[in-house]
Amino acid sequence: MMNHPGLGTLLLAVILIGQTAFLHASESVVLTDDLQMTLGNRFLAEGDYYRAITEYKKLTFLFPDSDRVPEALYQIGIAYYRGEDYASAAKSFAKVRQTYAATYFSSAAFHEGLCFDKLGQDEAAIEAFERARWFDTAHPDASNAQIGIALSAAKRDDPVTSRQALTDFLDRYPGDNREPGVHTSFTLLDMYEAQPKKSPALAGTLSAIIPGSGQVYAEHYRDGIVAFVVNGLFIAGTVTAINHENYALAGIVGGVGLPFYVGNIYGAANASRKWNLSLSRQLRDELALTLSYHY
Repeated sequence: MMNHPGLGTLLLAVILIGQTAFLHASESVVLTDDLQMTLGNRFLAEGDYYRAITEYKKLTFLFPDSDRVPEALYQIGIAYYRGEDYASAAKSFAKVRQTYAATYFSSAAFHEGLCFDKLGQDEAAIEAFERARWFDTAHPDASNAQIGIALSAAKRDDPVTSRQALTDFLDRYPGDNREPGVHTSFTLLDMYEAQPKKSPALAGTLSAIIPGSGQVYAEHYRDGIVAFVVNGLFIAGTVTAINHENYALAGIVGGVGLPFYVGNIYGAANASRKWNLSLSRQLRDELALTLSYHY
C-alpha cells in the first residue's frame, strides 16, 4: 500500500515553485508536457508509484490545455492501482470515464471494475465491467470486461453465471485468441460443480453433538481438536461437580463453558463456509490463468 502525505497539496506547490525557479535559472532545460509524461511513466515503470502520481499531477497543473492531460489522469489511476490503493484508483478511473468518454471510457470502466473486485465489491465490479463491455463492443477492454464478469461470478460461487458469460464471450468475440482457453474453462467449471461442497448447517449440527467434529468435517483439523479438548474439559468439569453435588461449582463451570460451546458451533459453520470460499477462489484463479487474465 502507498503512504500518502497529509500535506500533499503543499508539497506539490513547493515542487512546482522549485521547478519553476530552476527553469528560470537555466535556459538549457525546457519543460514540456511530453517530458513531464515521460517522467511519470519512468517512475511508474520503476514501481515508484507516488512519485509517478506527482509527475502526472504536475502535468495537469502546468499544462492544463495539453492533449496529454487525459492520458496523465488515466495513468494516475494505473499508478494508484499498482500501488494497491484501489479506492483512490477507482475514483480516478471514474473521473476519467466521465470526463473523457470518447477515448478512455472502456479502459477506465474496465479498470474501475478491477478496483472494485480487489475491494471485494462484487456487484459494483460487475456493473463497471458491464459499462466497459457495452460502451464500445469493439474495444479490447470490452472483451476483457466480459471475462471479468465470468471471473467475478466464479469468485461468488456462481458457476452458472460464469459459464453464461464465457458462452457470451464466444458469441461476441469470434476468433479471439483466448477462445481455446474459454473451452478449457468450461471443463474447469464442470470439475468445480462436481466437487462436493461443505454444508454449514451440517457442520454446526455435528459440532453441537460432538464439539470439534464439525471443524473436522470442514477439514480444519487443528481447530477441531482444540474445540474438542476445550469443550471436553468444561463438560467434564461440570459433570464432575454435579456428581459431587456441588451444584454451584457446576453452574459456574457450565456458565463459563457455554460460550465456548456455542462458539464451537458457529466456528464449525464458518469453517465450512471458508472451505467453499477457498474452492471458488481457486476456481477464479485457475480461470484467470487459463484465460491469460491479469488482475
